[in-house]
Amino acid sequence: MNGHSSRRKFLGQCAGLVAGGLGAGGLVDACHALPVDPAPIRAYRRGGMLYRRLGHTDLFISALSFGSHTNPTYRVATDYGSMLNDEGQARRDRHIAKALDQGVNMVDVYENAGQWQPMARMVKPKREKVLISICRQTDQLVSQHIDAAARHFGHVDLYRIYLGDGPRVDDSILEQWDAIRRAKKTGKVRAIGVAVHLESMMLSALDELEGLDYVMFPYNFIHARADYSQFLPRAIEKGVGLIAIKPLAAGSIAKLDPRARPGSQPEDSRILLYKKANRPVLPAVVKKLTENLDRMPNESLCQAAMRFVYSRPFIATAMPGMFQEHELDENYAAILRHLELSRNENDALNAARRFSGAWGSTWLPRHYRWLDHCWRTS
Repeated sequence: MNGHSSRRKFLGQCAGLVAGGLGAGGLVDACHALPVDPAPIRAYRRGGMLYRRLGHTDLFISALSFGSHTNPTYRVATDYGSMLNDEGQARRDRHIAKALDQGVNMVDVYENAGQWQPMARMVKPKREKVLISICRQTDQLVSQHIDAAARHFGHVDLYRIYLGDGPRVDDSILEQWDAIRRAKKTGKVRAIGVAVHLESMMLSALDELEGLDYVMFPYNFIHARADYSQFLPRAIEKGVGLIAIKPLAAGSIAKLDPRARPGSQPEDSRILLYKKANRPVLPAVVKKLTENLDRMPNESLCQAAMRFVYSRPFIATAMPGMFQEHELDENYAAILRHLELSRNENDALNAARRFSGAWGSTWLPRHYRWLDHCWRTS
């Protein structure tokens, strides 16, 4: 076998794995249909928290963000949606305050969950240190909704609209987007984006929405193997920020975990993929997928799943809903574990690189030495 045929075979295998949507634990992670040598997201670490830059914006977001969904156990119906009763609100306020103390700096806030007023009160003394993320949840005009949010919070750090399950961006979405862009120009909003579940709509948003700063989309160790083979490379190439929602599949991963803490109830008991229609994933399939998570002996499945998302260098932040204090603790501990493993893995890789360098080009068989010339970084 000559060098050229070996190279074609290698790249063909890589492309085949990506096209087949296989796991992010092996060769597909190295390729993952991403642009060649994509520029890493700028990041820094403070204390136990990792902060990554959101796309081309000037915002650096904690790797763990606090999601907008509220605990259904304490919800009370209202004319506009729901709100938490006094006990539920006190619990949520306590959890958010603890998250902020741990270095979380972004909180997503739903108006129709009754969370604007409580969050505005909480962050008022430290507004410059907290990023407020908002999505329009009512029929109110986008411009009016942004004005109302700005009255509560002074300004909106991240504002998005939800794109439905249509095939592409339509005139109605473009009209809303124009209003969002104008709000950003006036300083009412710092970063503008969309939330979307379908890859076809994601691709359309990349093409049609001028000035798109970020995309929120479902991403976890299940979705990573099933979708986004076209979206991720294009988003990364454009420098669009990526925010992972449903990193624990709406909490449904917890029900698969025999080590899950008591009280870890999923918000949705089904594990769903979002593509044309919600399709449940068989638990047996998920069990097979979890084998590639490199789960530690003392690590819950949810922690391993969060660590998987943190380890994706193209994801700015993961945004789970957190209803129990121990869920916040585990999600934060997963960051520490990821950072610790990253250092160890880098040390191991550097040692391997030095070892191969000492051997020169002879460390590979002759017909594979083209790899050393084409892929060696140093």
